[in-house]
Amino acid sequence: MKNIVRLTRGIWEHKLVVFMGFFTMFINVLFELIIPYQMTTIVDEALPSGDMRLLRNTAIIMLLVAFGALIASLINNYCAQWISQTVSARMRNKLFTKIQSLSMKNIDEFRTGRLITNCTNDVTQVRMFIMMLFRIISRAPLMLIGGLIMAIYTSKELANIFWFLLPLLLVILIIIINKAFPLFEKVQKKLDGVNTVVHENVNSPRVVKSFVNMEFEEKRFNVENDGYREIATKANRIFATLFPAIMIVTNIGFAGIMFLGAKLIENGTLVSIIDGVQVPNAGVIIAFFSYTMNIMFALIMAAMVMVFLSRAEVSAKRINEVLDAKVDLLNPEDSVQSDIKGNIIFDNVSFGYSNEGNQVLNNISFKITAGEKVGIIGSTGSGKSTLVNLIPRLYDVTKGKLLIDGVSVSNYDIETLRNSIGLVTQKPHVFSGNFITNIRQGRETSSLGDIKEASKIALAEEYILDKDDKYEEAVNQGGSNLSGGQKQRLSLARALVRKPKILILDDSTSALDANSEQTVMEGIEDNFSDSTVLIISQKVSTIIDADKIIVLDNYGNLDGFGDHYTLLKTSKVYKEIYDSQYGIGGVYNG
Repeated sequence: MKNIVRLTRGIWEHKLVVFMGFFTMFINVLFELIIPYQMTTIVDEALPSGDMRLLRNTAIIMLLVAFGALIASLINNYCAQWISQTVSARMRNKLFTKIQSLSMKNIDEFRTGRLITNCTNDVTQVRMFIMMLFRIISRAPLMLIGGLIMAIYTSKELANIFWFLLPLLLVILIIIINKAFPLFEKVQKKLDGVNTVVHENVNSPRVVKSFVNMEFEEKRFNVENDGYREIATKANRIFATLFPAIMIVTNIGFAGIMFLGAKLIENGTLVSIIDGVQVPNAGVIIAFFSYTMNIMFALIMAAMVMVFLSRAEVSAKRINEVLDAKVDLLNPEDSVQSDIKGNIIFDNVSFGYSNEGNQVLNNISFKITAGEKVGIIGSTGSGKSTLVNLIPRLYDVTKGKLLIDGVSVSNYDIETLRNSIGLVTQKPHVFSGNFITNIRQGRETSSLGDIKEASKIALAEEYILDKDDKYEEAVNQGGSNLSGGQKQRLSLARALVRKPKILILDDSTSALDANSEQTVMEGIEDNFSDSTVLIISQKVSTIIDADKIIVLDNYGNLDGFGDHYTLLKTSKVYKEIYDSQYGIGGVYNG
């Protein structure tokens, strides 16, 4: 319960709505309990005596009470909806803000599907619990206690049946809840697996289709989906026995009430004398039936509450795990916020994605002067992307020092550091919106002139101006209405609009033809001559004119650092890459 209590504390900030919600539920239950008792007046007094005035007055009272119960129920429902939606929206915002603050390492530890489930299904489970707090949780005890009081008040003799019914029902509830409760956490974990597969396939449809992996992915999804179905079915099957079990006990109770009622009428306990005639109190039995049903349904509601509570507690626990996650990349107390020029020093830097795993980078050392153009090359998996991801502090180095302008990146204010860096990732990321909103992701305050200038340098303007709505043309989620080259140029424009002091291009022109790539590089050189530019590429032609080139071997070691001609003599890896692209003894004629 502690997790759900912690997450639902926010409801008490809206005291008036909370009071109205609980008060109207009290009024609703009170009025509903009055109606059966009024029936005893009609059946046992008005009808046998033929007192039409009493009948009419009682009927009017019942109508007014029913109308009052309806109004109270509507107000209660509004309060429940408002408070649950308000608190869950705030919870979602808090969760999303926390996810935004997580480091890449934190996000790697939580699967993407898990985080999506946290923001959607888990929040929904908590929201439903809050709504049930006002609609059912508050109603069940009121109806149970009120029903018992009214049943005893109506007939103490008939109320003896509850000594048998209630213990039996409680035993059934405890058994079913204890069996179902542990399964709900497993259900949520299985749902994470389903969401992960869906997320991966929705984000990478072209890869799946181009490699004709649809059947493989369907099998993979079916495994996760079947696992979810099996555990969810098992949990629901156990819970599904609850209602029939309660109904069996209830029907046994009804039979007992009829038998006991007949005995009480027979011995003259449950009768009235009207005009000298002994009349059975059928109205009392009818009212007692109603109160018994109220009590039974209150117990069913209590069981439903326990099930929803168990689900909500599991979801709340998972949400709290994310909210309590220790962010391993934090701003230092005395963070440096000075302007960055772009001098970069790697001093014996090593890095591994896990504490126990193999190192991806080993003892990397080099120095880059502000304004230099630096190429990075190496075979696939050599750690090129990992190396540049350390510069904006997406990850912290495992060992060694990474300095920018003589200051450790871990001492910089993170926002100051990252605002000075423009990163174009290997896989271009495009957001739903239009071209303006996508490019403005790079700098929120960018003017339309800044956006057009960045687009022109990135050659994105070429295809943007061909669109009907130009820069306001809609861009689909993931850029599904753009080609690979168009997405790369759009991502590049987003980085350029920042006017960064350090520009990192992670194989970000691979989808461009040679002429377009050269034009983009010339535009960057002309407009960002004062910026440090790091270019990751598999092609020697892209980086051959760089001031310096970083060469990594297959094991994350620095194999060479220098200009093209120096590396041909000193770096075995660089020489092999060059020869593979231009032939042994070949000469680049770019």
